[in-house]
Amino acid sequence: MVQFSMRILAMILGFIGVVIAFIVNLLYSSLHVLGRVAGITYSPSHFFFGLLVILIGLIGSVLALFFPIVGAVLLAVAGIAFFFIAGWWALLASPFLLIAAVLAFEHQRTHPQPTQPTA
Repeated sequence: MVQFSMRILAMILGFIGVVIAFIVNLLYSSLHVLGRVAGITYSPSHFFFGLLVILIGLIGSVLALFFPIVGAVLLAVAGIAFFFIAGWWALLASPFLLIAAVLAFEHQRTHPQPTQPTA
């Protein structure tokens, strides 16, 4: 029961991180669009790469409930990759994704069930 609740907590934290990452990506991309209007060069694909990372985090959040190791890897990848997208602004969202990854992975490390010796 505790393992299942850890996975649910990982999923909830992952969803929170994804929502915050989406908001940060929108704001970060909007500010860069305004900079482009002012004459500063900017790659327009930034927003789509951010959405891809957010989608990976969303999939990892859902998978943390059913496949905790796969979910943990996807959440960790999304948490780290978001730093390449948003820079230091990722500190608002990535901790949620990384903590969710640790909680999902911690599920596998909790006390294994002892096996009965066969006689």
